[in-house]
Amino acid sequence: MDEDDVYANIPADPELAFLHLEKHFKDVLDAQIERAGNDGPSGVVYVEYIGKVIAAINELGLQTAVINQQLPLIEDVNYQTYQNFSKDVEHYKTALKIRNARRVQGYSVQLDFATRQKLKHHIEQLREIFAKLEVDEKKREALLSKLVELQKEVDRNRTRFDSYAALVMEAADTTGEAIERSKVKSLLDSIGRVIWGAKKEEEEQRRLPPRTEPKQIEPPRIPSRSRTVGDMDDEIPF
Repeated sequence: MDEDDVYANIPADPELAFLHLEKHFKDVLDAQIERAGNDGPSGVVYVEYIGKVIAAINELGLQTAVINQQLPLIEDVNYQTYQNFSKDVEHYKTALKIRNARRVQGYSVQLDFATRQKLKHHIEQLREIFAKLEVDEKKREALLSKLVELQKEVDRNRTRFDSYAALVMEAADTTGEAIERSKVKSLLDSIGRVIWGAKKEEEEQRRLPPRTEPKQIEPPRIPSRSRTVGDMDDEIPF
């Protein structure tokens, strides 16, 4: 990806933006190390990576005590310096990824087959309505684009809510008799109820106590027959 494209496509969320940028910085560094070959890269290469990571942290307004944000001098940097800095960056990235995964879980839901089919039916109904709406062609394309994004989300392992919210906002911006005559609002409400119902059920299942396996009933123990004197007499051949 071109350098300008990397910066132009950074996520709005600062933490996700950092993960996006750091990956690019690391890819560039790895390419420079590979080009250096057996001679090994100079300290400048490591300082460039360290400087970019620190700049990203500061510019994105992130707070972390894990990473030393003091830019070192080139003459003070070697491979060991980079290794120590990289270790701290990996620690910070892991924390961000875990935090983001938990946040996504809170604003997403896992859908079963029947729920997916119901949502796909509503999406197809909306697609037919959008195709016939008496609106500007750019507006129609925007609506259909948001609908496609929602369709992709429904097909994911966990469906996030942001694509549905984006579609609702796009539809709300479409005013006039065309939108009023359509069933768009009622269909969007239906989609919202289906998603909310699935999320509510998921939360209820999560609050239930863990299922415990019933204890197995042991079969009754048969006491072993002890040998009595009479038994021993039966074995005596006289």
